[in-house]
Amino acid sequence: MELSFQHATPHRGAESVLLRLHGGVTDQTACVLVDAGEGVDVDDLLDEDEYLTAVLLTHAHLDHYATLGENLRDGAPVYAAEPTAAMLGEVLGEARTNFDVSNVDAVLDALTPVSDWTTVMGSLDLRPVPAGHAPGAAGFLLRFEDSSQTRTLLTTGDWTRRSVAGFPGLPSSLSPDAVVLTGATNDGFEATLTDAIERIVARSRAGSSVLVTASGLSGVHLAALLAGLGEPVDVPPVTLVGHAAKLYETLGLAHEAVTTVPTFQDPATLVEPGAVTVAGPEVPVEGSAARLFQVVEDDPGATLVQLTSGSVRPLESARCTVERFRYSNHPAEATVDELVETMAPKQVVVTHQTGEGLSRYKDRYDSFVWATTDPDEYTLYEDGTWVAPPWVNEHVARELRSRQYASGNPARVSVADEGTVPVAPQEVTPADEGVDVSDLRTRIAHGDTAVPPQDGTQDSADAGGTRPAATDSGSEPLPTASLSDIESRLDRIERHLADASEGGGRRVRTRVVDAGDGDVFLRLLDEGGDLEFQHGETVTVRLQPDCR
Repeated sequence: MELSFQHATPHRGAESVLLRLHGGVTDQTACVLVDAGEGVDVDDLLDEDEYLTAVLLTHAHLDHYATLGENLRDGAPVYAAEPTAAMLGEVLGEARTNFDVSNVDAVLDALTPVSDWTTVMGSLDLRPVPAGHAPGAAGFLLRFEDSSQTRTLLTTGDWTRRSVAGFPGLPSSLSPDAVVLTGATNDGFEATLTDAIERIVARSRAGSSVLVTASGLSGVHLAALLAGLGEPVDVPPVTLVGHAAKLYETLGLAHEAVTTVPTFQDPATLVEPGAVTVAGPEVPVEGSAARLFQVVEDDPGATLVQLTSGSVRPLESARCTVERFRYSNHPAEATVDELVETMAPKQVVVTHQTGEGLSRYKDRYDSFVWATTDPDEYTLYEDGTWVAPPWVNEHVARELRSRQYASGNPARVSVADEGTVPVAPQEVTPADEGVDVSDLRTRIAHGDTAVPPQDGTQDSADAGGTRPAATDSGSEPLPTASLSDIESRLDRIERHLADASEGGGRRVRTRVVDAGDGDVFLRLLDEGGDLEFQHGETVTVRLQPDCR
């Protein structure tokens, strides 16, 4: 029996992997493609006598399904966890329109939802496990029999330990023999997410109309998070619009504070002061987001909050307040270390990383680490033994195997048991999803809204991009306000005064002129306007500071 792996796009996204199981499982080689990102070509990967056995789709993000339709062949089923399978029709329909994704009907015909152990072929079985990262995302456990022994491999897809919109994160209680591990990390996600939530809540509480633009699944996550905040944050009403609304409904989510509007005619009816409207795409240049942005872009009292993945350029300015935050839901680097050390696999294959991001994993664990950047096929398991990489000499390999044997690999939850958490939504707990609830409530209570826009850069901010609040004696944060908040409030006051003056006189700008000998004149500054003052007319003047 032999198990091997091959990167399908090592010099691009490096998110897709081809697994091969030779002999023992069936009479023919089982070829399993994990995700189909941009640039995957199965015809080029497989030999003439090989057949595609199955495709595993970990989650519904474009960089994992972009070429799915192009790589269907040999009647291979497309396995996905039930939540991802449920919304794939909506996802692919949008992608066909906006990203030229092809062969959508064939993908849906091949789609096979799974929730428990399922036989792929012969003695090769799989089951999905929750993976965090995005609503409905899943990793896959694979198991096969060899020499009366059960061998297991976990392929994570993009993952976090955090839950997302109530969908659980990746459990560390499993103990597979090998892990195909996505190595993408983001140490600042939790701080940035907390900042974004705080800005949205603070602006809505200040009476602003808040439009949040995000990708479909990010919008679902945000809406569920806002709905789950609870007291004393005072959750604003949330309207989820367009594609995100359809995904939310398809996933079976329902929260009292969230209203879904999949289609609409009049965007003005969906944007209200003190409320939050969520729509896509990430930047309001097209789709539902663009139509809604037309309602708020010239309103100085409104707010646009953009949650972007970093692959698109956010809008920089408008008459409304404009904010941006980097939404990239990956684990901290320390979390990756903790997961590997807890699972204690014999093999770790790192994916979704290149360059320095990939090199940092070399020689890092008491596991054989495969951090490669080439399209070659590498053997992981052969004749009952987990194989050392060809660049590891025999002395180092023996030492590493000795450490593995000494530490053991106790089955905290056997992958053959029914102890795995299902890929299904549970109650939303913001703290479990990455929100610093204590910090959020403190900042809301003290009116601390001094959060800079997040674009992935840092200056005097801390690792998460937030600036430390000023203190009087180092104990309590002092209330602060961002310049955009102040400008917005002044605009509202000015409009209010203008409205109040319509029935009680005119507001005229003047400048005081000292003419000497005790004579003081007011020079009119609005020359050329509708000024019909008469000589000797009495005018009541309200003094205010010079605002030049």
